[in-house]
Amino acid sequence: MKKSQRMQTVNSLADRKEQEQAKRFAKSQKHFDHQQKKYDELKQYYREYADASQSHTAQKLDVHRLQETRHFMSKLAKAVTQQGEAVARAEANVATERQHWLDSRCRAMSLEKLTDRYREQEQQLVNTEEQRQADDLTSQRFVWSARQNMDLA
Repeated sequence: MKKSQRMQTVNSLADRKEQEQAKRFAKSQKHFDHQQKKYDELKQYYREYADASQSHTAQKLDVHRLQETRHFMSKLAKAVTQQGEAVARAEANVATERQHWLDSRCRAMSLEKLTDRYREQEQQLVNTEEQRQADDLTSQRFVWSARQNMDLA
């Protein structure tokens, strides 16, 4: 079996690994997008609630209502912070998965180039053998033709 044929199995394994890594990268990107959207929504809700509570404060709410609002704002701020941390983790995961995908893509491309080089070498050997056979045939014809001419003379 030729080297290029043996490399086909290796190439298909490398391609499969690259596809798996690409799927993992896409999944991590989708997760990041989802986390980012949640983060943006939480920040928007926090701003809207803060604006609404300030307008109510101007209307002289009772102390109990003001404490409840501040307590809820504190919890909401904590949720925003936690979601920001989740976004940062998801972003780091995207970067890691992207690098894994790029590494597997580079490996698959390198193996394909190696296989192409093997094919070229094999084709060169075939061409060289064909040329040698053609030269031998031409040489034999020349000798045969020379003998025919000597026999006729």
